[in-house]
Amino acid sequence: MASIATIDYGFAPDGDRARIIDRKARAYLAESIEHIAKQSAGIIPYNVAALTGLIEGLRQGQQYPPGTYGTYFELALCLMDEDYDRAEKLFDALVCDEVISGNFRIVALDSPYITRHRERYLALMDSDPNSSFIMRPPSVAEANGFRTRFEHAWKLLGEAIPALADEFAALVSEVCMVVGDPNARMQFDGGSSYMLWGGLFLNAASHDSEASLIEALAHESAHSLLFGYALDEALVENDDDELFKSPLRVDSRPMDGIYHATYVSARMHWSMSRLIESGRLDATGQAKAEKARAHDRENFEAGYAVVREHGRLSATGRAVMAEARSYMDSLA
Repeated sequence: MASIATIDYGFAPDGDRARIIDRKARAYLAESIEHIAKQSAGIIPYNVAALTGLIEGLRQGQQYPPGTYGTYFELALCLMDEDYDRAEKLFDALVCDEVISGNFRIVALDSPYITRHRERYLALMDSDPNSSFIMRPPSVAEANGFRTRFEHAWKLLGEAIPALADEFAALVSEVCMVVGDPNARMQFDGGSSYMLWGGLFLNAASHDSEASLIEALAHESAHSLLFGYALDEALVENDDDELFKSPLRVDSRPMDGIYHATYVSARMHWSMSRLIESGRLDATGQAKAEKARAHDRENFEAGYAVVREHGRLSATGRAVMAEARSYMDSLA
């Protein structure tokens, strides 16, 4: 694989760093697809020319949709299970996605763009048996309303916090609008998965203000950033069956989830601070941003206490969290 620039873990958003991370993620996927193709040669038939085109496109940094990554992970599991009939179908599916041109696209869960991947999206985003939730396509009115709110929030983000907008656009290739079950105990506001690189899922019925939506964008893009930091080394070494109290969830979570929530809370605090300082909010928006920022600080400190006491962090994990801690300490 061609050499890719190293990255730093500075806390503030950085579009150039995000582009390096995104390029690395695509190069790693190309390398993995090439490997499983070589291992499958003579065992499972596949379109060599089409697969070679996909691999070269990824190496060139082309933006394939999150479903391409999800298909790869499903294919890898089928090969491990020696389910060769299913693997052959997934090899065919792997080369069917078209490149996303320009900036990220905003689609609904029932959009034709993702029809082939809808069940895959649902499965990968609802993978925790201890906290299952429902995702459904939004109504036309909900989708249109969200698009309007998103356009306003995105314009404000670009004016008030251009570094965050730049980083977001570098890490996210697809924003998928969903809605949840209003009667469920657990409500889905937003999420992402390392197995759907570039994908971000947002509840189209939530985030009713510009400040709230910008905080959500900061939240979810920070998760994507952490997925990128973990490409070479996991951030935490705790087992997934070790559960701890989480600052952002009512249920107990593995340390990896708490680590993410803690770092993300600091990023949300940073974003709300920059938005408040921009002077571009009205009185109502200012009050909401200040309230959100206060909660973000509380959540960070609560999460950091759990990570400090119970977390077994890798060298990368320690370096990344140290930057968040340094930022929060600077507020004094």
